[in-house]
Amino acid sequence: MIQTGKREAAGAVHADSTCDEGSALKKLVIFAVGSYTLLMAASLVFAQVSAGKLAAERCSSCHDTGRICEKLGNRSLDVWQQTVDRMRGNGAQLSDDEAVAVAEYLAAAKPGAKPLCAKLGAKP
Repeated sequence: MIQTGKREAAGAVHADSTCDEGSALKKLVIFAVGSYTLLMAASLVFAQVSAGKLAAERCSSCHDTGRICEKLGNRSLDVWQQTVDRMRGNGAQLSDDEAVAVAEYLAAAKPGAKPLCAKLGAKP
């Protein structure tokens, strides 16, 4: 009987180590998913900042950015896409991917968004 007790005790230790391994695996998965989510969020923020800089650079070559900034928060993505396409037809230097990024930025940007609205120029 004493030996049986030892086996049971050893089995209990083994079961606990299996639980510990499962718990560690769960923690690892949670950490991996959390890290991935954080990286995706950071890349979205970076993409928004990059699109904002691109809009500020390309749009302000012909326009006072105040003209654009006053419309932020009031137009849908479809309207901004049409506007960006029209501006490309008028000579705005944007690739297809850049045009999409700028339109998405403009549709999501809040009034006064930086960097686009940070320095309002004096161009007509």
